[in-house]
Amino acid sequence: MGNKRFIRLNNIAPELRDGFGLDTLVLEQEMVSTNGGIDLSRIDSGKISSDEYYRLFVPYFFGGSNSPDNKKILELANKYSAIISPCSMSLDSIEELSEHMSVGYQVAHFHYILGKKHNLRRSFPRMCCGMSSRSVMLSLIKSGYPNAAYAYSNRHDHGYVILPFVFEKENIQGTIVIDPTFDQLWDDDRKRNAVFIKLGLKWEYKTDWKNGGDLFPDRVCSIDILRKTSGNTAGIYYFHREGEKYLKKAFSNQIIIRGS
Repeated sequence: MGNKRFIRLNNIAPELRDGFGLDTLVLEQEMVSTNGGIDLSRIDSGKISSDEYYRLFVPYFFGGSNSPDNKKILELANKYSAIISPCSMSLDSIEELSEHMSVGYQVAHFHYILGKKHNLRRSFPRMCCGMSSRSVMLSLIKSGYPNAAYAYSNRHDHGYVILPFVFEKENIQGTIVIDPTFDQLWDDDRKRNAVFIKLGLKWEYKTDWKNGGDLFPDRVCSIDILRKTSGNTAGIYYFHREGEKYLKKAFSNQIIIRGS
């Protein structure tokens, strides 16, 4: 992997098809050997003594007394000053896709541990989609993914992370969706940190949330937007309008992801 902090997960075998998702319950068990022995299904926040290790994977975690550092966000965005519009990563193989889905999952997994430890809003993961997704988005950018973006359904009030990609040789355009508060969307909340694939410019994301409302984004905050400021505030609360238009721009601006 480009980023040596991340491990190579054995239980990932992605298929390039709409709706394919990782078996995150299996991955949780695989991660126990590397995450300090923590089982997310029965996590005991009192036994998590230090943040240091987890913050290696989620350096932009927001929670507890830690609020967004606008200066650092702007510095991060300015490292990619050449990217002035939405972008997608150019892929050549399923193995590459597997690696990127693995990294996305691991960032969400370690964020979940931090979210539980700090008891975000005293309700994590409930009512924490915005702050959690922004943490994951910025942490992915820091790990070498300037195509990471915060996608938000204003209509149904839910946010998550997206990584647009293109297989140019096969003429396939798609998006890796990473949802760090996925379990709050379901009556049966056993599955956490969903990572799945959606293909094309327009797709559906339906759960038990808001009576099965479609969570396809109508607002997207990407790295080019982060450079907008209002006083001393970085642009994490600014958006592109309409997810379909955003993806069309992203798919037309392909970059190579090399990791950090």
